[in-house]
Amino acid sequence: MKIPVNELRKFNGTYEWYEKYGEGYRIVYFYDDGSYYVGGFARDIDGFMFDFCESYPIDDESDIPEFISVDDLLGRYLNSLKDISAAALYKTDGTCVMKKTREVNKSQK
Repeated sequence: MKIPVNELRKFNGTYEWYEKYGEGYRIVYFYDDGSYYVGGFARDIDGFMFDFCESYPIDDESDIPEFISVDDLLGRYLNSLKDISAAALYKTDGTCVMKKTREVNKSQK
């Protein structure tokens, strides 16, 4: 799915963060009804690992899980957010890096 660039560059209703930090990445959450939500921003892909820290505040860098791959990152979002049907990583220029869809067990249908 193509997400408009202006949506990927807007955060909390403004473009201030984009003007300050420039290009980066956004996580996009997809729902069964076809809607989506543009989530957090990170300058580098491994910056999204902050979302998976087990305790806050983060006292030490060892509290941040290690980045393994984009596939692993998207899988973590799918495992932690049960109401989404897919998660995708987009560049703020509109390029979809990868999208991962939740696997539905046929016995659950």
